[in-house]
Amino acid sequence: MEFVALDPKGHDRKSFDCGVPALDLYLQRYANQDLKRSLTRIYVLADGPAIIGYYSIGAHSVRRDHLPEDLKAGPYEEIPFLLLGRLAVDTRWQGQGYGDALIVHAFHTTRQAATQIGILGMIVEAKDETAAVFYEGFGFRRLIGTAHRLVLPITAMDALLDT
Repeated sequence: MEFVALDPKGHDRKSFDCGVPALDLYLQRYANQDLKRSLTRIYVLADGPAIIGYYSIGAHSVRRDHLPEDLKAGPYEEIPFLLLGRLAVDTRWQGQGYGDALIVHAFHTTRQAATQIGILGMIVEAKDETAAVFYEGFGFRRLIGTAHRLVLPITAMDALLDT
């Protein structure tokens, strides 16, 4: 098993089933289009052509007044982040820690990007309350005025990754 960028022709996207139709459909139908347009990057944990899980990540910004008070950096109206757009594990592999492995890989990707560009951290839009609680377990905090949008600053990632 290894983490690699999605290869739309080499990875078996059609048989991926995480139990959430919207996440399956994205990988099967729309991921390649987003890659071609440079709207996102998609990383997979793969065993040969089989996709165990995947996540997408791209640029994003958040209005300063939606951030928790201690994260309101500078006078800027929009604060730059990376957006963890989707994260899913195939049902055959769920419950074995692969979701945790995917998010930790996303943290490393974010940290690497932060050495090249200015970002405050990562934003995620949880699909539901269960997903929001999963992200809170990694230290994500809810944005003001949203039910399932959460934020994790780089400093919190550093503490989690022991960098």
